[in-house]
Amino acid sequence: MSKELIQRAKNGDALALNELIESHKTLAYSIAFKYLKNKEDAEDITQNAFILILNSIKNFRNESKFSTWLYKVIYHECLKELKSKNRTVEYIPKYVKLEPQTETNQEAIKIKDLLGHLNPNEFTVVSLFYLKEKSINEINQITSFSKANIKVILHRARTKLKEIYNIKNDKNGR
Repeated sequence: MSKELIQRAKNGDALALNELIESHKTLAYSIAFKYLKNKEDAEDITQNAFILILNSIKNFRNESKFSTWLYKVIYHECLKELKSKNRTVEYIPKYVKLEPQTETNQEAIKIKDLLGHLNPNEFTVVSLFYLKEKSINEINQITSFSKANIKVILHRARTKLKEIYNIKNDKNGR
């Protein structure tokens, strides 16, 4: 993300702010949905987080990446929502059936299916680390998990994903 784009957003350029939000909305929603397990709640939290970003973009000090700041807001908004509803983070696997149209789409569906087996903390850490290429330090800033805990979560999630992948391939006769 260019510093120029962030500066334009800080100066009130709505198109620049929209571009920043558009480039991060999918993962932001995915993180919210994984924690809240409800489409409407996830949409509300994502929207609220973007409103917070909109209202406080002028205070963004460039001490971290914009995406790190955004994901931290999403993550903490989810935790506040769970606390307000007196809910804890639970893992309930959900399977989404999609009709694959292309080989690339089939691979994306397989990855989505595998990620669906992760608990919310694993999903968040794996998504940030692998899909958004965040460093351990950035994930620490977003989640407040210790760096050692992030490494443990990554290790356990990789092990879990490998086991599930192998089980699915054995069932499919591969």
